[in-house]
Amino acid sequence: MSIFPVFNEVLDVKEEKKKNGKKEILFDFKAKKIVIVDGKTKEATEVEQVRQWIQLLISTQVNKYKIYEDTEFGMTDLYNLRGHNIFNTPFGVMELEREIKEKIMNKKEVQEIIDIASRVQFNSLNIEVTVKLKSGETLTSEVSIE
Repeated sequence: MSIFPVFNEVLDVKEEKKKNGKKEILFDFKAKKIVIVDGKTKEATEVEQVRQWIQLLISTQVNKYKIYEDTEFGMTDLYNLRGHNIFNTPFGVMELEREIKEKIMNKKEVQEIIDIASRVQFNSLNIEVTVKLKSGETLTSEVSIE
């Protein structure tokens, strides 16, 4: 008999989380920092994980960072055609949407892409993506490229 109590429930929860999948920390793209609640990093839900992944995908240029080399993660047309006013033309918008659809459908949690909307403003491009997950939930992710 030990003088210290045994907490089997806490161990079971930690083991269950390890079995169910990876832990992903929630990141706030607007504030550009990790979300911390009560001194601890907040864990992202499945919907938040996919939303973060989409925002990171659109915000990243292919092969710009060493960690993404040879993975084809990121956008090519968005950054190669930047500054050419091509996103005001129907061809440019269709090409951007095609690349976004191809890349997002590689994510195993995504069932279908419902809508992609892009708005060109004076010095930025706003992209809004709405997807349906295999779990049945629908999420919208908005990214602003300057």
